[in-house]
Amino acid sequence: MEGEPTLENFKKKIGFGIKIWLEFENESILGSGWANLLKNIDEHENGSLTQAAKECNYSYKYAWNILKRIEKRTGISPVETGKGGRGGGGWVRLNEFGKHLLKAYTDLQSEIEKIEKKLKDNLKIK
Repeated sequence: MEGEPTLENFKKKIGFGIKIWLEFENESILGSGWANLLKNIDEHENGSLTQAAKECNYSYKYAWNILKRIEKRTGISPVETGKGGRGGGGWVRLNEFGKHLLKAYTDLQSEIEKIEKKLKDNLKIK
């Protein structure tokens, strides 16, 4: 019959994905969303967690909770913070540990992307 899907048409639609995350003592501490938050914090010279959170479509509170979860799971905060003056305006920036986590994640993600491309080419999957 015309118009009925063929097996070949279904085969063309098959794909795959690989998700990665960093773990600390077998507990997840950094996946793509949380890594994106750290990246946005690192890119803001003014140290605005509010702005970094907005760029991730997170609320300030959710972003702050992410940082606290990383600290709770590892025992060390990924950021340094400072209080603002009378009108507020505190700041946040990645510390050495936060920069290490971000680099480890981005390096790993880069390697995974190479593996994905190789697998797609070898398996002829989209």
